[in-house]
Amino acid sequence: GQSLGYGFVNYIDPKDAEKAINTLNGLRLQTKTIKVSYARPSSASIRDANLYVSGLPKTMTQKELEQLFSQYGRIITSRILVDQVTG
Repeated sequence: GQSLGYGFVNYIDPKDAEKAINTLNGLRLQTKTIKVSYARPSSASIRDANLYVSGLPKTMTQKELEQLFSQYGRIITSRILVDQVTG
């Protein structure tokens, strides 16, 4: 159940995504420095509101990710990708 060190956060408002990028990109969490940037848009409705986050600590939980990013706006969805072999 360990994180692969990256995930996605999808905001309703693109301005919230921009605030999260400007504030959280380069933030040091435990021994990692996270990178926050726009993900490749999967549809026009979420373009510029879908973020890719890399460098997450492997111990970070879904709840912790949402707590960190929710202060910048309303999150539609978020997920931390985990190793498919170990779950």
